[in-house]
Amino acid sequence: MILLDCGNSQLKAQWHTAGQLQASYSCGYNQDWTQRLGLWLQDLPAKHCYVASVLDATRGARLEQCLKQKFDTAVTSFVSMPRALGVTNGYREPERLGVDRWMALIAASELVRGDAVIIDAGSAMTLDLLRADGTHLGGAILPGINTSLDAFKRIFEHIDFDHPAIAETKEPGCSTEEAIHINYTHNSIELLPGLVNRWTSYFDNKATILLAGGNAVEVQRELQEPARIVPDLVFLGMARLAAQ
Repeated sequence: MILLDCGNSQLKAQWHTAGQLQASYSCGYNQDWTQRLGLWLQDLPAKHCYVASVLDATRGARLEQCLKQKFDTAVTSFVSMPRALGVTNGYREPERLGVDRWMALIAASELVRGDAVIIDAGSAMTLDLLRADGTHLGGAILPGINTSLDAFKRIFEHIDFDHPAIAETKEPGCSTEEAIHINYTHNSIELLPGLVNRWTSYFDNKATILLAGGNAVEVQRELQEPARIVPDLVFLGMARLAAQ
C-alpha cells in the first residue's frame, strides 16, 4: 500500500508491503510536483493508496487526478472522526481537526501507555493533549519556527483572524479558532515551553512528549522536559487505520 501525508508545505509518501516499509518519497509543491509523484508511483506494485491531506481545493484536485491514473478508485482519503481505535476527538466539530493531527493522535495512543503531549513542528506548529484513556483534550496551533505571520495566515486562509476566539488563552482549544495562538512580541519557539509546562498540569501523571515535523530537533532543544522524536508519527497513525 501507499501512504500519502500531504502537509501544508511538503508531500511525503511511503510504500509498504507485507507490513514493512520499502521506499519513501517527499517533495515540495512546485510546478511539476504531481508529475514527479506520478513517476515515483508508476513502477511500484501497490494496489491501494491511503491519503491524509490538508491541501486546499486546487492542489487537492491535482493530487486526485494524479492518483486516479495509478489507482483508479482504490484510494482512501482519511478524515478526522469523532472517535476511532480508542481515541476520542476533543473538537466540538470533530471533522475540523486537521487530519494530520488526528493521525498523530491515533499513533500516539498506541506508542504511549499513559498521557501524551504531541507536538508537530512543521510550517504550522501544533500541540495536542491526549489522556491515557484516549481522550483528546484539544490543543494549540502556532506559526512554525521559520513561518512568518503572513505565511501562517495564508496556510489558514479560510479562517477569520478577527474571530473573537483567536486570543491567547490558558485553555487547550477545541476548535481551530480557539487553538490558534499568535503573540506579536514573541515567536512560537519562545512560547512553546511555557505552554507545555502549563498544560501538562492537566494530567494526573507525568506525560510523555512526542515530537514530529521538520523542526522537531529545534523544539526538542528548547523544551524544558525530555521529549521523544517520532518522525513518522502521521504515517504510524495512517498505517493503524489502514490495517483495521
